[in-house]
Amino acid sequence: MANDQNLNEKEEQNIENDVIEIEEISEEKSVDESTENNTKVEIDEKDKQIEELKQKLLEKENECQSYIDLLKRTMADFDNFRKRTQKEKETIYTDGFVDAVRELLPILDNLERAMVHVEGDSNPLTEGIQMTLKLFKDTLQKMGVEEIKAEGEKFDPHFHNAIMHVQDENFDENVVIEVFQKGYKYKDKIIRHSLVKVAN
Repeated sequence: MANDQNLNEKEEQNIENDVIEIEEISEEKSVDESTENNTKVEIDEKDKQIEELKQKLLEKENECQSYIDLLKRTMADFDNFRKRTQKEKETIYTDGFVDAVRELLPILDNLERAMVHVEGDSNPLTEGIQMTLKLFKDTLQKMGVEEIKAEGEKFDPHFHNAIMHVQDENFDENVVIEVFQKGYKYKDKIIRHSLVKVAN
């Protein structure tokens, strides 16, 4: 009997060990399932956070792109403003220059008329007028002012102002045959039109 009892005790011991093992496995399984569930929840939370961060990143990228677009437009506007201002500045300078030269042209006309009347004289006054006239013309030329060619040229209303028309068989039609007052230009601006007689 002692043997049976030992056997029973051993069996009970084995059963207890098996139960303890089963409980440990069950606990481990439970812990594993719990850990798995926790991991799944954590992964879901992380995925949700990642999606939120992606959304925020996309919003910031769009915001950044809108700032870049705004900057490009502002730079283009400023560049256009700078070019327009430069062109206006040049136009203002040219207009002011043309107006100033226009005011000086009657002086040149008078010097040329004076030379016509004293041509051939060799007194100091005539030489002074001649030197002044040459200096005046040289200065205008250095400044870029050009005389508009008229006599013998085809009449061009952009450069010539016809104040007289005559019938003359010796000249072609619409040819300038006489200049009453010289015209001048600066670059592409007309300072004064030539006053001319035109053959018909």
